[in-house]
This record gives sequence, C-alpha cells and structure tokens, in this order.
Amino acid sequence: MTVGVFGLGRFGTFWAGLLSERFSVLAFDRDPDIKPPHGVRRASLEELGRCPIVFLCVTIRAVPEVLQVLRPYLDRETIVADTCSVKVLPRSWLLEYLPEHTPILATHPMFGPESAKDGLEGLAIMMDPLRLDEKQAQFWEDVFAGFGLTVVRMTCEEHDREAAYSQALTHFVGRSLYRIGLPETPIATRWYKKLHGVAKQCVRDSHLLFEDMQNLNPYASEMRRRVLQGFADTLKDLGDNLELQFLEEHHDGCTE
Repeated sequence: MTVGVFGLGRFGTFWAGLLSERFSVLAFDRDPDIKPPHGVRRASLEELGRCPIVFLCVTIRAVPEVLQVLRPYLDRETIVADTCSVKVLPRSWLLEYLPEHTPILATHPMFGPESAKDGLEGLAIMMDPLRLDEKQAQFWEDVFAGFGLTVVRMTCEEHDREAAYSQALTHFVGRSLYRIGLPETPIATRWYKKLHGVAKQCVRDSHLLFEDMQNLNPYASEMRRRVLQGFADTLKDLGDNLELQFLEEHHDGCTE
C-alpha cells in the first residue's frame, strides 16, 4: 500500500519516515529543496492524489489553501487525513473544500519528533473517522496501534475541549516560564526540573504552531482566562497587591 504525505516540515518529515516503516510513502512539498527522509520518495501532486490516503502535515492556517491545491488531483476513493493540533476548524474546512464523496479522517498525533525520540509506546493519537466506514476506520486504528500508539476515538469537539488543557495549557505555561528565564540551580527539586523541561521543550515548536494552537482552538481563550484568574486568586490569598498594581499601571498607560 502506498501512503501520501503533503508537507515535509519538521513534523511531516518525521511522520513520513514513521509511515515508511510499514508502507511505501510518497511525499510532496512546495519547497523543491527539502529532501524527504530515507525510504520516502518525492512525488508530484498527480502521484500523491492517486494514493489510497494522503496525510496533510502542514500548518493549521495553511489547510484551506492546501485542500484547494490538492483537490483537483484526488482520486474518488482517496482518504484525506489531517494531523492538525486543533480539530473543529480543520474539520469544517475539510467538509467545505473536499467533494462530498471524499473520505475524511481527522487525526491528531499527540507527539512530535522530540517527544517520540525514545519510542512511540504509550503515546496517544486521536482519530475521528468523519467520512470513513467502520472497516476503513478500524484499519487505520489497527495501523496506529501497530506502532505502539494508544488510539483514542473522540469527536473533534471533544478533542479541542480537552486539548485546550492537555496541550494548549502546557504550551501557554511553558512559553511563559521560558520568557522569565528559569535559572539552573544545583538545589533544583524534581518538580522544578520538570517545569524547566516543559519550558525548554515548548519553545522548540514554532511560534506559528503556538499561535494557531491558542487562537484556532475555540476553547483555548477560556482556558487562558481561567489560568489567569487562578493566578490572581492565588495572589489574593497571599495578600499580594501585584495584580492591583498591574491594573493601575495599565489603566494609567491607556489614558490620554
């Protein structure tokens, strides 16, 4: 079986290489200078569209454009699967831009090249078979499980609601901690070291991904509001007037 991958960025290169362990893999990228990983062959859009399945490994905001570029080349039975970190919005794009007969699989591998460098065992992948029959859905669930992944079937809405905390929160806190510059110290506790690791790990992903993860997940803004409210409540418990000082300075800076 031949599998197609559209996009050879950091994750796409990793994903194509992983799939090549079990399938013949063709990959397309609009940058002609990007070399595919070992065992993966670069292909034209015409070749990609004839694959039984094409995985989209592009930035979330690029999905509408990519679907319009790919659509004319898709065979009638070719499955289109996205790998976006948010699901509700990409689902709407997949349903809008693809023909009604095109099978669609929404997925989110809950890992990347860094988190998977020690193996895939126990890592999770979400899937929502939007336009697949049960036989097709079970085939790909078995494929993912065969890599050692924990396959979680859930709707795109359930994913975004939960990912607002399980992923977007982690990156929001991690980047915030990185900004303040957590110092190295020989007396670091185990939990401080974990915070340090989260801060360093999160900034390895592109800022574009961070922005899309925060702004394109419909549940992320409420998560951030609750996080900031939690910090504010904790400051109040300590009798700290930092929040009040910030609000007063912000107000003074905004008056004309």
